[in-house]
Amino acid sequence: MAAAAAIKNALFKLLRGAGTSLALPDDSRIFKQAGNLRAHPRNYCTKTTIGFRQQMDHTIPPKEYKWTPGNLINETFKLGPNGHVCIVLNRQIQVPAHVVKLLWKNATLRCAVDGGSNHLRNFIVAQSAAKQNNSSKSDIEPSDIEPPDLITGDFDSITEETVEFFKSIPKINTPDQDATDFTKAFTVLQPVMAQRKVKDVVVFHDCSGRLDQVMANLNTLYKMQKDNCNVYLLSGDSITWLLRPGKHTIQVPLDLVTSQRWCSLMPVGSTAHNVTTQGLKWNLYHAQMEFGGMVSTSNTYSTEFVQVETDSNLIWSMGAYGFEEKLRSTMK
Repeated sequence: MAAAAAIKNALFKLLRGAGTSLALPDDSRIFKQAGNLRAHPRNYCTKTTIGFRQQMDHTIPPKEYKWTPGNLINETFKLGPNGHVCIVLNRQIQVPAHVVKLLWKNATLRCAVDGGSNHLRNFIVAQSAAKQNNSSKSDIEPSDIEPPDLITGDFDSITEETVEFFKSIPKINTPDQDATDFTKAFTVLQPVMAQRKVKDVVVFHDCSGRLDQVMANLNTLYKMQKDNCNVYLLSGDSITWLLRPGKHTIQVPLDLVTSQRWCSLMPVGSTAHNVTTQGLKWNLYHAQMEFGGMVSTSNTYSTEFVQVETDSNLIWSMGAYGFEEKLRSTMK
């Protein structure tokens, strides 16, 4: 037993000294003889900071978060007790039209960011044209699509036609070139959000665009990470948001579970040294996640409730809008 204990201590010292991880096979005789060390097919990761050990040992309880993305993809289309903010970025609106109209209609505050106002104008015009070809009373009347409450940006992308179209809408110039129009829009909106006690922000963007613009939007998620601000990026068929360090419970709509829609966890910006999940088809167990190492893509669900516990920021993304026709029939 003394020899086994010596092997165990030597290996843990090696792991701590190297700051790395070691894959332990299930059939390893050495570790089975080492007593309390249990072999596991995942990677064992170590980090020596006291704060990390306290968090993972739960001597300091992890901060808990609850997420209900179904509110973005079912008949409520409203977030939080005080509503939500809607922002249109300078990309074509790819989210299903009925989702855009209902989220926009139920918003407490509506903002178009520079060239995003061009895409909002195009969306309103397209819905007006669709009305002429479809008299369904179940649709929201295009005339009821509210204009934005304000338009922000450095106005290098907005067209003269759009300026005229929204001529009665307040326009706030944000000329700072050291930040994106998306980030600067938050600076303008935050005082109003605080006054109205609104913490949820829905952003229409297009993740199929240029990679640098996609990364800039993800960077804004990191900049805006606060307990009183949750930001959701909505693209053609997906929802993306930031998971801060702590324990997260995500209630997944049953439609997504039964249809086995995709989901992913990405460690953007820094290494996550300890990530454990439950409720996914391929779960993680005290895994270290980083680019160049482990990431979780093309995963899916085993249950309605997914739990993610992490010691670092992670980007959560999930397919959402693949059952548009079913939602339309539910709304009728």
